[in-house]
Parts: sequence; C-alpha cells; structure tokens
Amino acid sequence: MNEQWKKRNEDIYDGWYDCRYESRYISIDCIKGTFLFDGMTIGLLPEKITSNELFVRVFGEHIFEVQAAKSSNTDITKHSYHGDRRIQYEFHFNDQTECLTITERHIQTNEIFELIPHNCFETELPDMFVSDHSHWWNAKDQTVEFRPVHFNGTDFLNNKPYILSIETGYIITTEIVNTQILVNQSSAFFENLFNRYFIRLDDKSCVYMMIDNASHFIQLPLNDIIIHIHLSRLRIAFKYNSNSGMITSREYSDMCIDENQWLGTLTGLISGLLLATLPINNHRLAHYPYRKLIVPFGQIHGAEVLHNNYQTITIQRKSFLKKYLHHYFF
Repeated sequence: MNEQWKKRNEDIYDGWYDCRYESRYISIDCIKGTFLFDGMTIGLLPEKITSNELFVRVFGEHIFEVQAAKSSNTDITKHSYHGDRRIQYEFHFNDQTECLTITERHIQTNEIFELIPHNCFETELPDMFVSDHSHWWNAKDQTVEFRPVHFNGTDFLNNKPYILSIETGYIITTEIVNTQILVNQSSAFFENLFNRYFIRLDDKSCVYMMIDNASHFIQLPLNDIIIHIHLSRLRIAFKYNSNSGMITSREYSDMCIDENQWLGTLTGLISGLLLATLPINNHRLAHYPYRKLIVPFGQIHGAEVLHNNYQTITIQRKSFLKKYLHHYFF
C-alpha cells in the first residue's frame, strides 16, 4: 500500500495518522496502538457467537475479522467472500434472548438473506431437506433458498436445488427443464402411499415425493401426473404413474411394486417391500418369472399374535447403527 499517511494534528502527544486506501479510511494511533478501519475497530467474533449452534453448523471453525456495523450490538465482516459476488456477513447476538441472527449481504445486488435454524423445519419437512441443507430467508422475495450446509464450498451460492415460496407454500426444484414440487407429507395422497408400501422400508422422515413437470401440474387432471418417490436413507427411488396406478422401481426398471405384498412365505414379516415383474401388454402374467423382496437393515423385533401360532416381525431403523442404515438386501 503506497498511499500517503498524514498526521492528524500537530500535537506531539497525539499519535493519530490517517490514510485513504481506495474507498476506505484507515487510521492508526501509534501511541496507544489503536487501529481503525472506516472509523471502526477490527476484531474477532466473541465465543458466544462462534460456539453457537447456528454459527458452527454453517461456518465451522472459520475465523472472521469483523468490525462494528451500523446497527447496535452487531458485527460485520471486514472482508467480502465468494469471489466477485462480494458477500459480507453480519452477526447480531441478543443477550436477553440469547438468540443469534446471521445476515448475508450481497454488495453488488443489495440482496439480503437471513440464516434460518435448520431445526425450524424438523417437524415440517423430510429429513433430507433439513439435515442436508442450510436455509436462507429472503424477506423481499418471500422465499427460502436451500443451499449446501458449509459456506466455504465453491458452489455455496449457486447450488440451491430447492426454493420454498412463502406465497404459494410450495417447495420446488430450480431445474429449468423439469421443475418438480415436493408433496406435502400431511396430504392424504402421501399418507396413503406411505402407509400402504413405504412404511415397510423406512421411517416417514426418510421418504419424500416430488411431482413431475410442476409448471403444468395444476392444470393437469389428477389422472395424468408422474410422482417420483425417494427413500433418501436407502438411496433408492420409485416412480408412480397416476394413469396406470403402477409404481415402478428406478433401480430395477423391469419391476414394479406388487399390490399384493403376500410373499407366500416368511409369515409374519411386516417389513420389506415386494417387487414383481412389469405386466406385458397391460396383463399380469399368471406366474411371475421372479419377484424380489427388498429388506432394509435394522434391528429385528418380534411380537406374538394372540390366537395364532406365529409372530409379527418388524425391522426397527431408528436405533440401528447409522453406517448401515443405507443398506438393504434381497
């Protein structure tokens, strides 16, 4: 920095020197050791902010140099982030409520986003939409962007696969070619399919459904839609066709969910989903060449059925080791 430093006044006991660097004013008190940037001190965020769950989840152990912002009890980052996008972050901690507010300011576009605690959605959305994303509220557009969790990723700003519109209440994908809408887990449609089939594989929080071609689905009749069904923890998916009522497997494209889940053996097994071969020319084969039973890994529990000589067998997933929860077998 080759700018000219000037002594603030002629008083020999005054140690202030000032300099202008581009659009910034820098001041140094050589006697007291004070450094000002645009008239404000520069420091680090206090521990009550850096140890807060909201901060740690997105920013981890990143160290921000901050200075006082215009708002009281608020710090703003000295540097901008994300390259040419020039993003600054503001941190406000309310000592009375012990609540942290983190704001993202886009210098070039004047957009402002607020980081929302992810646990706000825990009872409202499938787990994948909660645990795999950070959530940024745009008050002007009345939208919430779903982004990667960690802010230091190269695609943190651009990778926003889902948008929640407060006006419509819909969560939609950002794909231009085929926009999809998330099916409400409280809807009768979701409850019906889940309780009939997918409860046999995993918990409700690990299942989500997306309506295909969302830009037109409102105008389409209910018998003319495609819905993609994802089991995020098992990493498998199915496709429901409302015309045929058939649910086909993504992993096994020649198979679909058998409406009759009776296997003919393993009496009492409630967990597990039975697949059958697709019908030919809209007719089911009298004898299936083969069928597959998808059984998730988990903890086996048995319960005796009164007045019968067998037990009901279920597979509990919640208490099982996490590293095995995406496993299944046939």
